[in-house]
Amino acid sequence: MGNLTIASAFRLRNKLKERIKKLSSQISYAAAVKDTGTEENTSLFDGKTFSQTIKTTEALMSSLRELNLAIDTANVINREALISLETLKAKIALFETITVKCRSADKVRYEYNASGGKDKIELEPLLDQKAMVSRFEELKKEKDAIEEKLAESNFKTPVNFDPNSVKELL
Repeated sequence: MGNLTIASAFRLRNKLKERIKKLSSQISYAAAVKDTGTEENTSLFDGKTFSQTIKTTEALMSSLRELNLAIDTANVINREALISLETLKAKIALFETITVKCRSADKVRYEYNASGGKDKIELEPLLDQKAMVSRFEELKKEKDAIEEKLAESNFKTPVNFDPNSVKELL
């Protein structure tokens, strides 16, 4: 069994997904019939038959499922940080909207008066722009810190999956 960490498992998962995507695409474009009495054209599948390619794709999908389960099991150690990260991302999106709103808020508006002229009306902000920007920046720093912690953990935390089990399928 090879050494597999969460980080390397993510890379392997991406390879599996790409291979599945490629083979699935080939399967979808391939003809499902051949002329009677002729050899099957295997060039589309790098020398494999249509049936062999389907079996390989299905095996890759099963391996991907097993790898995802193994990653999920290993990732229990990061569960709290992942949930915190999800919440922080939502807060960042909220405060990004708020800071844009504060930055683009009008300071004055003009209204027509009875004599046909315009009156200048001073507008007062509901929020302190500096405080909102400051909170936005704090949240981004918190997110960066959690992502650093997760990255460190992902490079150390082992995943119980043998990468050699899919080596010949890739």
